Amino acid sequence: MTAWIEVLADRIEDEVAARGRLANAGLHYVYVLCRSDGTPFYVGKGVQHRCFHHEAEARNTERLTHKLNLLRAMHRRGEAIGYCIESSFDTEAEAHVRERHLIATFGRHDQGRGPLTNQTDGGEGASNPSPEARERRRQSLWGEAEDEERRAANTWFQTLCKVKSVPVKPLSRFKPERLHANRTDFAMSQRQAAALTASAVANHVLLQPGTAIPRLMTVDGIAMSIENGVGRDILSSGMATIAGGATGAETLSLTPTGYRFIVNTMGERMLEAAGVLVPTLENI
Repeated sequence: MTAWIEVLADRIEDEVAARGRLANAGLHYVYVLCRSDGTPFYVGKGVQHRCFHHEAEARNTERLTHKLNLLRAMHRRGEAIGYCIESSFDTEAEAHVRERHLIATFGRHDQGRGPLTNQTDGGEGASNPSPEARERRRQSLWGEAEDEERRAANTWFQTLCKVKSVPVKPLSRFKPERLHANRTDFAMSQRQAAALTASAVANHVLLQPGTAIPRLMTVDGIAMSIENGVGRDILSSGMATIAGGATGAETLSLTPTGYRFIVNTMGERMLEAAGVLVPTLENI
């Protein structure tokens, strides 16, 4: 915490003051978005009025990212964004260096190192992801299965949850059958939780009790589905119920107990970083 207090002390302003400061800033600037208590949650590099666009994006789009979900949660609670125009430069390269430094100093939430919702280490945004992001992308494309589509399904799922048998399969490799509860007193499991999480991430669905989660999903252009066995286990354990849909294309309604199990099993940090869980403001 000391790191950002030293950088941001007495420099956080409201939007009006920040707009005035930008009038005298260099062409490229580095900014920090903050909570009302002064905690930073995003570092960016901008020109003109870029730093004010995030709030509009949260209001006007349905995209699910950790940053946008946090902004929406703040808006619902009436919490205003604090702005710090931290530095400005004549060249973009200089601004990139400062942006990367601040992200490393404050720490990314998805890496468990700090409060920032940034998904990369900065510098050049999505075109220059962190080593961890590069590795996640690599794992989403390569794996041990001989079949290319099966390999993609296996390894993408393993980035969410380490299991012996992956319950998400390419549609080219199996035929989805009707889902139904076939056991009683069946326990919820990490494998079930990860299967529903995988679909939520792929389909950009926000997790909450009653959420409708599609059985089908598409990852890297490959059509996939929650496989028959784990789908029936999900219904048998009470993690979800059938909300509708034809055989093979069912929609599953997440139960309150299923929701709590997924959050406890998969972890708030991972789910928030994936953009499928509304951040708990008190924990940021």
